Amino acid sequence: MKKLVLTLAASALCIAAFGQGRVQFVTDSLHLAYYSGGALDGSPVWANNMPAGVSLVSDFYMGTSSSSLSLITTTTFSATAPGKWNQYSYSSPFPGGSTVFIVAQIRDAAAGVTPESTWTSAFNPANQGFSWYGASSEFSFVLGTSTSAYPPMVTTGALLGGGSSTWQAGTYDMGIVTPGLAGSKGAIAVSAVPEPTSFALAGLGAAALMIFRRRK
Repeated sequence: MKKLVLTLAASALCIAAFGQGRVQFVTDSLHLAYYSGGALDGSPVWANNMPAGVSLVSDFYMGTSSSSLSLITTTTFSATAPGKWNQYSYSSPFPGGSTVFIVAQIRDAAAGVTPESTWTSAFNPANQGFSWYGASSEFSFVLGTSTSAYPPMVTTGALLGGGSSTWQAGTYDMGIVTPGLAGSKGAIAVSAVPEPTSFALAGLGAAALMIFRRRK
């Protein structure tokens, strides 16, 4: 009887595992992270190319609703592949073949601020104290159906039973550096974010200028 119970339990676990959709949180040569602004403008982000005192990481947000994406995990940037972070394979609680929505968020872990548990398009990194910030466009992905393979989230075809990513491929959005140059949405631009106090000072300065102009 005990052996039967154990067999049934193992079978149930196998069935549950089979139903878990899979995805690999990873980038390729057409979906990279680049610096925007400063001395590193236009160069790829990687572990060996960080500004002093900055430790950039990438957050993986995912959900079955485009309006509710939960923080799944955080990974570091590669030390050998410029523009790419270290991959993470994820078995979701959602069945293989399900369509999910994904956002990759890049931030400075050295700022010591906990990222939001739920990502929203209205997220303001300056209010959270992040000194560097960037995020991909929100895109959809079909979770893999294989029990062992994890399809990359940049896959556009039905590779390994998954794929069909809608994250646009491309290279660095040069329009950020030089207005007028066509760019791509496949790149994540990571730029320095002013602290909330800087915003406040800028606002006070603008108000002072307006008052001064009125008095003149």
